[in-house]
Amino acid sequence: MFKYGSTYKELRKQQEITQTEACRGICSISKLSRWENNQVEVEFSTAIELLKRINVTLDEFTERANINTEFELPDEIITAINANDVPLLRKYVQSRLDKYHTNKNILELKNILIVCNQLLLIEGKNYLTTADIKRIGSYLLHNTVWSKYNITLFANSPFLLNSEIGFKIAMRIVHNFDQVNDLNDNLAIFMGGLSDTVIAFIFKKKLDYAQQLLDELRKVELPPYFMFFDLTLTFLQKLIEYCQTGNEQPILEMFNKLIQLGCSRHAQILLEAFKEAKRIWEENE
Repeated sequence: MFKYGSTYKELRKQQEITQTEACRGICSISKLSRWENNQVEVEFSTAIELLKRINVTLDEFTERANINTEFELPDEIITAINANDVPLLRKYVQSRLDKYHTNKNILELKNILIVCNQLLLIEGKNYLTTADIKRIGSYLLHNTVWSKYNITLFANSPFLLNSEIGFKIAMRIVHNFDQVNDLNDNLAIFMGGLSDTVIAFIFKKKLDYAQQLLDELRKVELPPYFMFFDLTLTFLQKLIEYCQTGNEQPILEMFNKLIQLGCSRHAQILLEAFKEAKRIWEENE
């Protein structure tokens, strides 16, 4: 995202701030110089500090640099995701990964995460290399501003990331969510992405991580119209307890109550998650 050092250079010079003044205590002059000439990237947190030094906000910089902060997927790929068209999704991922491995532009990697995540859930295969996963994890772990873009990015990666890194990132999001400018606009992404992360930990048999993250999510004050997520959090607690005890009765009773309340679609979504968790936890027993 931040290989736009030439824009930073322009803004810095407009304010008559020297490189020495801009980077003092943040990074070396040589690193700033290379970034300003678009020769290297800098960590997201470093970029934020450099922007503060020249009194420019992230939004102002993004607009000035004309940085695209939305995920771009062709319509045919969005259709393929909805239809679980594995051959087309696989072809798309392989071609985009080849491009990324050539140019090392992290935007290429970010924009295919949702497809990689979908293929992992369908096929059980992770198309990202260890280095790819490490780079995404490093970017998110060092992130200091949880914008809608970055929350969405994490929401597309919990099944792909290493559990330990995923847990650190998830807890960092929870503890810094008040930095998001528009709480209502981002709450659905926040709760949805982190709920999926709890499920990912359950599937990976990391119940300690799942429980700690769930405990934090239950502290979030949800508005009345977010009853969907309140039910989801209750389900996740029962799912963790099932994995610990093997007693599925409480979770089945919840499904029955949801159906009685007319929430059959939501009950079906949660039931599929329960079936997969049950399959995973019953393997090798």
